Amino acid sequence: MSRARILLVDDDPELLEAVRIRLRANGYEVRTASDGVQATRLARLDHPDLVVLDIGMPGGDGHTVASRLKADPATMFLPIIFLTARTGEADFERARRTGVDKYLVKPFQVNELVLAVDELVERVAQSAVV
Repeated sequence: MSRARILLVDDDPELLEAVRIRLRANGYEVRTASDGVQATRLARLDHPDLVVLDIGMPGGDGHTVASRLKADPATMFLPIIFLTARTGEADFERARRTGVDKYLVKPFQVNELVLAVDELVERVAQSAVV
């Protein structure tokens, strides 16, 4: 079985690099993007198995990117994890309505993110078998 491909999106280059290194150490292929436009383009082009997405970033916030991906038949079933500093109920509810699978708040434990990624990748793999 090939390694799962993760698209990691955040406008903080240090966070991108730290999380990328950790996900790669856990066996994932990781592509990164630093804004919403690049994230949408890479998701449609590369067909990742999962997207980890910040909300607050340039070029279309995470809500906009998630909505675009969920509206596109080619990416509508793509699992999305929000990794964000936003703790407001409005952001959480909007993410839920859009179909975001997990909502993790910064600061976060990297192990918590890796477990969420593992769980969603496994869920996708299980549904592909059925």
